[in-house]
Amino acid sequence: MADGLKNSALPRALSEVIADVADLIQKEMRLARTELSEKLWVKVQGGIWMGAAALLALIAVLVLIEAAVFGLAAATGLALHWSCLIVAGVLAIAAAAAFAKGRADSQEELVPERSLHQVKEDIAAVKEQFS
Repeated sequence: MADGLKNSALPRALSEVIADVADLIQKEMRLARTELSEKLWVKVQGGIWMGAAALLALIAVLVLIEAAVFGLAAATGLALHWSCLIVAGVLAIAAAAAFAKGRADSQEELVPERSLHQVKEDIAAVKEQFS
């Protein structure tokens, strides 16, 4: 009778371990998806900042063009075009800052590091159970 219990307990235990491993893998996949979503959102934000930089750069170019037009129109009056150049310079600095922010945000790698580390630990734990 004891042999019969041992023989039925081993398949049951193996079945439970396999079910636990399958459940663990599903949880790890959900964690990886969540982590990738977070990292993807950071990339999207970086793209938004770069788009803002492009918009500010376009405005700076338009103001520079406006300054040139006012400079030609006012051939001797310096006030209008100098004020336009100052505004264009400020916008150019803002565009550079927005571009730098967007570039910095988009530099992060799109690898689920925490999930990979957790999977490695899970594999090690499963190996220990079978040892």
